Amino acid sequence: MKYVIEVFDKSTELLIYEFLIPARNDEDVKEIMAWTTEQQGWEGYDLRADQLEALEKLVNEKFDTLAFDFQLTVNA
Repeated sequence: MKYVIEVFDKSTELLIYEFLIPARNDEDVKEIMAWTTEQQGWEGYDLRADQLEALEKLVNEKFDTLAFDFQLTVNA
């Protein structure tokens, strides 16, 4: 699976950019998201603040939470 953080402008709701999470982090992503079943490859999840913070630490990236909304997508 490919995990992507999608970043949306809060005022326009337009997709601004995507951040691909390296595949070596798959198991950590599953733990952060607390998934108990395998993903199918078409899902999208709104990220809570604690999930986004954990993902930021995982990928060593800081996202602007004031200007943007974030989703995690699962792609086959």
